[in-house]
Amino acid sequence: MHIPTTQQEIQKLKKRLEQLNEQAEEILRQKLKEARAVVTDLEMQLSEVTGRPTASQIKTAIGFAPLSDEDLQVQILFVLQKEEQEGMNAVAISRKLNQDPQRIRGWIKKHPSALKRVGKGTGTRFYVL
Repeated sequence: MHIPTTQQEIQKLKKRLEQLNEQAEEILRQKLKEARAVVTDLEMQLSEVTGRPTASQIKTAIGFAPLSDEDLQVQILFVLQKEEQEGMNAVAISRKLNQDPQRIRGWIKKHPSALKRVGKGTGTRFYVL
């Protein structure tokens, strides 16, 4: 029978602490992503009611920092959920989000499993999975 030394126990506990910290970080990142989705949803609802662009769209239009991939994903998914029946191509998505079409295409290329793709070329439509 092998009895662990104090140093081995310490190493084991350090490893466990590291795992718990990683889990806590992942949980917080997920909560932040969900909160951002709620904020984006509320911004879009407000935009529809007022007829004015969202705060994110205004920031992008006047040259503030571009959206992170995570924020862009939330907005793309939101827009596509609203257009669930018809889907949208990358250019239409870019217009709705006031983003460069190349940015949208780049995101789609980087995250191919995030959306359902139907068609090819200019007739390509994207849908939420």
